[in-house]
Amino acid sequence: MRIENGYLQQGVLCGKKDNRNVVGNFFDVMNKTRESINNKIGTRDSYVNSTDYSNFGIYTKNSISQEIELPIETERYKIEDATYVDGVVAYEIMDKQTGKGLYIREDQLAIQRDEKTGMEFLINMDQPFSCNVTMTSELKNLLNNLSEKRNIDLKEIPLQGGLVVNQDPKTGLNYLSINGNEAKGVSVIITSDKDIETLNKLVDEFQKYSVSSQRSTAGLYALLEISGNLKREKDGFTFLTPNGITYIPYDGDSSKAWEIDMLGSCYATARKCMAAENDCTNLSTWTKMLKGIEIYYGDNYGASPAKKAYKVDDLGRYCMFA
Repeated sequence: MRIENGYLQQGVLCGKKDNRNVVGNFFDVMNKTRESINNKIGTRDSYVNSTDYSNFGIYTKNSISQEIELPIETERYKIEDATYVDGVVAYEIMDKQTGKGLYIREDQLAIQRDEKTGMEFLINMDQPFSCNVTMTSELKNLLNNLSEKRNIDLKEIPLQGGLVVNQDPKTGLNYLSINGNEAKGVSVIITSDKDIETLNKLVDEFQKYSVSSQRSTAGLYALLEISGNLKREKDGFTFLTPNGITYIPYDGDSSKAWEIDMLGSCYATARKCMAAENDCTNLSTWTKMLKGIEIYYGDNYGASPAKKAYKVDDLGRYCMFA
């Protein structure tokens, strides 16, 4: 994986509530993520086959009467024919400078704008964190020429699907995420060689730990930290997932790891806890921070509060906030 393509997929760090093997689950997911990245071309059809946005209001022409010769290539960009899908033209658009690219159907082609920053993007809404390209005046001119020759209406619309642009104060890197639960997905916005260098330096830091010695794993941890969802502690990482909190020691010792499942409504509170000067490796930090919420432990989840019991096993501590 080229880390310039860095992204954290929606649901990558989600785990089942009945599975206690925290470290094992995490690396199973990492392996699946690596396979997905390495098989990007093979998964193209799943990106462009979707009809979820058939009523999106972008594709306004009933027929295409003009053709354009593909590929279109400049020093920075390349636009290729990605074949027809269900009778609709699809394109592969690559930003060669940043390594970012996407597959997108012509009827989903739209320039999405973040109102806060003014930044614009092309985004495959089926895979928004792995398939997006930051808009430049050069790319916009190419797309306008393409849309004119193809006789289509290239829309400019606000960011869709709850996406927002935020900035990591530590690295200065901007990233796309879901407003209100940034752990659902992250894509670093690469606009320059300096951004690439900054991101790679952070990945280098994470690769020094035994638990994240593989480059792709270190890259995912880096994305979690950039988005404010990971805190490096004395002996390990504490990080947020879309529906939980996980602690994994730097040496990968599963007996010291733990996992908390929680309602999505707890996410904002958990994020504040991560940002504060707290020892987030200690479960008592979370029981205090999330006070007022009923706490169930281990296999006693679903029991009455009077019957709740703290459980410790060889896979680490586990509890449930509900």
